[in-house]
Amino acid sequence: MIPERYAPYEKVVTVGAVNFASVAGDKKASLAKIEANIREAAAQGVDIIAFPEEALIGFGQCPVCQSGASGCDYHADLAETVPGPSTERVAELARELDIYVVFGLAERDANDPSVLYNAAAVVGPEGTQGSYRKLHLGSLPWVSEGVTYQPGSSLPVFETRFGPIGVLICYDFWFNPELSRLLALKGARLIVNCCATFTGPGKRDYLVNTTTTRAQENLCYAVSANQVGGPDGAGSYGAERLDEGRTSEFLGHSTIAGPAFPRFSQVFAEAGDEEELVTATLSFEKLHRWETIFPWRDWRANHQSPTSKLVADEFQKLTHGS
Repeated sequence: MIPERYAPYEKVVTVGAVNFASVAGDKKASLAKIEANIREAAAQGVDIIAFPEEALIGFGQCPVCQSGASGCDYHADLAETVPGPSTERVAELARELDIYVVFGLAERDANDPSVLYNAAAVVGPEGTQGSYRKLHLGSLPWVSEGVTYQPGSSLPVFETRFGPIGVLICYDFWFNPELSRLLALKGARLIVNCCATFTGPGKRDYLVNTTTTRAQENLCYAVSANQVGGPDGAGSYGAERLDEGRTSEFLGHSTIAGPAFPRFSQVFAEAGDEEELVTATLSFEKLHRWETIFPWRDWRANHQSPTSKLVADEFQKLTHGS
């Protein structure tokens, strides 16, 4: 039975995740590939399509950022505001094809052009809904995003006709489970993870299993859309190279997972290690079957509210160090 707060939304959604190889440093070429995938997804009946982290700009090497210098022309030239030229083009497609699109890009702050974010734009038939800005940024020598970008400062949910959805980016999703929990508590039944996960020992299992776990522990659906390919070859996680920067060889294996009552978790679709679109049709009626025996959101807000306060208080204590 669908809870009353979700009654206005559609009961079934078809989700797509793209194993995507950006054209590094070439927004025009990457946007053309994004458009081709959106059109293919719409032809397959997809309602919400997810692309990886920085899908629009790719992961080109930037010597300035890698040197630790603040500000660089390379990323400044690739960044744009949201709404901006690329999101407006995607919004035209979304209106034409009646589809929601989540894709990674470098976002320029509308009020301070010197500030950039590693962001994911959310666009639908209604237009550009906004962006999620990555909160946890990696650091040198592994990656230079902590030099290139500023962290975001909010954890929004986005309205769709399929209900509220949450968006996270890579490290925010993989190593910070409290963010997925907060999005679920705020009502998200689908969490989209735009990621750029490298190859390495055990990484395929980690990507698939963590996507499944985030969905299971929050009783929601989860999608990880990952970059794929790259010029640098595998082997970047060898023990002799742990102190070096990462290569741009990406894993792929985009995954769609979630509960399938009475199962707590199931992988509905998984891509391989080449470019491809994978899809899954998901039932919210089946998802909410869990509410009849395990309405954890309601418990958190009612008889478990003292525990919720304890968790919040403990986090508050940690905001200024242990």
